[in-house]
Amino acid sequence: MTLEVDIYGRNLEITERIEEYVDKKASKLDRYLNNIDQARIDLAYAKSARSAADRYVAQITVTGKGYILRAEERADDIFAAFDIALSKMQRRIERYKGKRQRGRG
Repeated sequence: MTLEVDIYGRNLEITERIEEYVDKKASKLDRYLNNIDQARIDLAYAKSARSAADRYVAQITVTGKGYILRAEERADDIFAAFDIALSKMQRRIERYKGKRQRGRG
């Protein structure tokens, strides 16, 4: 089953390069958890950020049956923000899986 990845941009044009990069990396989330229904990636440019290093924002929301996991990160480059948010999401998925498995006796 392939993962449905939706990419949205706010104050930022989603170029073909960005879309390919994000789609390629986000589709690997299926390896960590089997029953992911959808992954939503929101990429934004925040003009009014406190620091120039926090202008680009990447939010990843993963939904499945009975859960919603979310990760957000800011950086000075959209690719860096996405990569850091993706690694946060992978850690959250591992933590969720651990909680789910520990409850079984």
